[in-house]
Amino acid sequence: MKNYSIWLDNIKTSSCNCVSEDLETDVLIVGGGITGISTLYELKQSNLKTVLVERNICGHGVTCRSTAKITFLQEKIYMNIRKYVGVKEAELYLKSQIEAVNTLKNRIEKEKIDCDLKKVDSYIFTNDDSNLEKIEEEYKFLKQAKVNPQLVKNIPFMNDVKLALKVSDSYLFHPLKYINFLKNKFKDSIYENSKIESIDKTDKGYIALVNGYKIKAKYVVFATHYPYFLIPYLMPLKSHIETSYIGAKEEKDFYSVSAINIDKPCISFRYHSDKTNNYLIYLFNSYVSANIKSIKNNFLDLKKKKEFEYIWSNKDIITNDYLPYIGRIHKDDNTLLLATGYNTWGISNGTLAGTIITDIIMKRHNPYEELLSPNRNINLSKVMRMPIDIGASIKAILKSTKNNVNNNKVSYKKINGKSVAIYTDENGTEHIVYNRCPHMKCGIIFNEEEKTWDCLCHGSRFDIDGKCIEGPSNFDISFK
Repeated sequence: MKNYSIWLDNIKTSSCNCVSEDLETDVLIVGGGITGISTLYELKQSNLKTVLVERNICGHGVTCRSTAKITFLQEKIYMNIRKYVGVKEAELYLKSQIEAVNTLKNRIEKEKIDCDLKKVDSYIFTNDDSNLEKIEEEYKFLKQAKVNPQLVKNIPFMNDVKLALKVSDSYLFHPLKYINFLKNKFKDSIYENSKIESIDKTDKGYIALVNGYKIKAKYVVFATHYPYFLIPYLMPLKSHIETSYIGAKEEKDFYSVSAINIDKPCISFRYHSDKTNNYLIYLFNSYVSANIKSIKNNFLDLKKKKEFEYIWSNKDIITNDYLPYIGRIHKDDNTLLLATGYNTWGISNGTLAGTIITDIIMKRHNPYEELLSPNRNINLSKVMRMPIDIGASIKAILKSTKNNVNNNKVSYKKINGKSVAIYTDENGTEHIVYNRCPHMKCGIIFNEEEKTWDCLCHGSRFDIDGKCIEGPSNFDISFK
């Protein structure tokens, strides 16, 4: 069994240069996932000089851990937006997702990107009698929004569905093949293995320190999944982290279907074909990270479902009102921009973010800017949910101790006055790291299945020897 995403297997990735000299640009994009690459693509249609920096390898973060569905049918997202924000806002968000799906599909066709794009039927379904009415309400909502949904009682190869909602205009693709194509297209503008150390505002824009060198820019776009800075944006007050567990296995047949239930535990699946083999990609259960009792047991629950050849986990940001944060960090300033909080639907929202951010920089009207603005008004429902997210952060901090590891291969001690965690592998080799996430000093937990050190508070992840492979941490925890 392989303890990494299927998207990383048998993919040849050419590397880009790292930052090794001072640079000057109009726009600096921080992060090389679906959001950063989409923004780079859009800005390349303008006259603005644009540079993208990625701390590791483009596409190797959250993007390559997703199930990679291109769909506007997104579990309970419209139900939640109607509840916490309003019907008109839910309709506008739906419109944005349909547009994002078409944007991505048209881009792949225009650029002739070989990324296993396939048109499929998409479903949400329930096996719980108490959720039948919710499916019917969603059908009415989509119908009123001039989408053409169907109510059905079966999904290909599934026999135990009580009610499902089906739409036809959805797609599947290989996210890393897509990103690699665009990375090669814009290779001269992309720098990998280049970590942002600091960003300071000046009279003429910003100066970013990267690998010890300066990058001067008029605009800065944070496309890093979870922003590494705490102030001014205060993400822990506006969101919480959710962790999902995913497996992939080879199958004889390929079904043109993607589906997700609205029940608990969460079940989501799709098929993938790489022209040689067919695979089922299956997600089982998602947890608020603060509530995770045992990473090991969560993976065991996944393994009980199928004999997977690949297993991995992914982390998503869930916002107070179930709408992404895309746009200006400061209300009257279009030079510092952010895209985050995709509520598990990163492929469409990352694509959408590229369009919105480019329109803001180019001073063009975008119909979704106000809806998704990081500075949007805080309504009563959002205020009511804020204590829940704050509580989740506090709970994660309190739980991130050695007592939560459930792993007798990890020990804790102090070396030279520094608290460290030590994992001893099957060969008896010790892997020693500092036992605090640099972002907000939460304790770290060892994920034995994927051989990573994970922070339950805000989603930072480090490899077995402490190199940061996923933010918001901006620093390693390697013990030296």
